[in-house]
Amino acid sequence: MARGIVSYVLTKIVHRLLTLIFVILIIYILLRLAPGTPFDQYLYQGKITQAQYENLLKEWGYRDSFLVGAAKMLYGMITFSLFKMKSPVYNKPIIDLISVRLPYTLSLVTAAYFFGAMLGMILGLYCARNRGTLKESVIIWITLGIRSLPVFWLGMVLLYVFAFKLGLFPFLTSSELHPNNVFHHMIDWLWHSLLPIIALSKIYAVSYLLTIRNMVSEEYTSDYVVSFRAMGLREDYIIERYVLRSIMPPVITMMAIDLGFLFGGAVVTETVFNYPGMGTLIYTAIWNKDYPVVLASFYIIAVAVILAITIAEITYAYLDPRIRRG
Repeated sequence: MARGIVSYVLTKIVHRLLTLIFVILIIYILLRLAPGTPFDQYLYQGKITQAQYENLLKEWGYRDSFLVGAAKMLYGMITFSLFKMKSPVYNKPIIDLISVRLPYTLSLVTAAYFFGAMLGMILGLYCARNRGTLKESVIIWITLGIRSLPVFWLGMVLLYVFAFKLGLFPFLTSSELHPNNVFHHMIDWLWHSLLPIIALSKIYAVSYLLTIRNMVSEEYTSDYVVSFRAMGLREDYIIERYVLRSIMPPVITMMAIDLGFLFGGAVVTETVFNYPGMGTLIYTAIWNKDYPVVLASFYIIAVAVILAITIAEITYAYLDPRIRRG
């Protein structure tokens, strides 16, 4: 078993490294095909001459050939020297920009993910236990309606109602205060971050609701559940001891994969709420043609997604030997 799982893990790691290189190359190609540079506006405004403009393009690598630029990018990705490069817009090392923004995104993504996942699981279990009733139908229709709402539209509605009209939450999602202790800091962070957490978590809340509801409903019709009911076991005992254990392996896999892809959803959410995380940094970098920052940011997102998927596959293979054999 140990040899099989080690071989499976090594194979997956090699595949994921190749996938990471392919993804970064695709992003680099798209950036090279996009028109414009960060220095165009200075040339159009007459702040620099044509000769200075050309020197800046050469200095920052915008005149490199495709192969030379791709080689530099891959070398920087492998050695992590990509993060030591300076941003042509901010004139700061990329690591300094990301180190300030990344904690905001990690806190937002983590809170939104666990809030959405836990809410979806609770509602999904409730719907499964009340399947075929009016309560289940109402919850399903409401959640499907919420699921169809775009994140950016829902974010603007939340800002308009709760921040502008009711004044319950601030427009700025980064605190300018200096809390006295950890408890005050947590309350202050939650006050500034609750609206983007709700907007970002709604997708996963609905997804987990439907998944858990369908899986538990299917387990309810299994022979072993019917047998346990005939033996007189309590419904709560059957669910907690057997049903939930039976559905946990695929749920764990789903959770790991979703956690990685949540970084991508944070880009839109942070832009709507002007949240000072990686999302707004990527948006600003794309708008200003700051390609080194874009590459470094998407590199982090790609690593997060690929790492999450790899962990999910390894976990599932460990739980189910059929996966690593096939």
